[in-house]
Amino acid sequence: MNKKANQYDIILTDDGSETLFSHLYNESCHSASGAKAETKLHYIEGCRIEQAVKNKSELAILEVGFGTGIGFDETCIALGGFDIPITFVSFEIDRQLIDRYQNKNQETFIFYENKATLLKGNIELIIYIGDARLNIKSVMHKFDAIYQDAFSPKKNADLWTTEWFRDLKQLANEECIMSTYSASSSIRKSMVAAGWKLSMGDQFGNKKSSTRAKITGTTESGITQQLERSPAPEITDKNYKDYQEGKLS
Repeated sequence: MNKKANQYDIILTDDGSETLFSHLYNESCHSASGAKAETKLHYIEGCRIEQAVKNKSELAILEVGFGTGIGFDETCIALGGFDIPITFVSFEIDRQLIDRYQNKNQETFIFYENKATLLKGNIELIIYIGDARLNIKSVMHKFDAIYQDAFSPKKNADLWTTEWFRDLKQLANEECIMSTYSASSSIRKSMVAAGWKLSMGDQFGNKKSSTRAKITGTTESGITQQLERSPAPEITDKNYKDYQEGKLS
């Protein structure tokens, strides 16, 4: 079921929740198998949000790609029983998506320079609008969880480079978990090169696996062996355009 929404198509996914298909990136924001289900599995459960909040006096979460706002919404639902201060920081290149969320949910954002903010109970939402590679330099928080939910490496490769994952690592608390839907050998090589330690994530939809990462511990041996065998290139700031255009083997 599709309905035109400016440069996006609204798509009803298999679990009854909506996602958007972006004409700019030629890709949907979520799996057609279920936008809410995917978000819960990879980010709420993948980053162990409910476990992380139990022994903390405050919590900070970083999301790469605000999109439809479902990551924020599902996080609010998961943390609804906790009254500690929670900061949810997100990046979004398209102001139109923030306006869409505001209108759909009858919320009122405060806009200032390149940021939109919203207070929902004890949860503060801060969205940096524009190029995430530039805006990440302005982020001052340290995060307990990172939702790496950008469009896929083949469509949005500059948010999957080694340098990007180094920037994320600088913002991670010692116990931080970074989770993503992707199991690409290239992005895993980029994560490892940036100093992340990887583990296998859950299957969802037509994807056989996903990826979880921490800054402590060791990478699972199965992933290490997979990467040693794989000819896929590490994605870097020098080659990401060629990778995106399919020029790298």
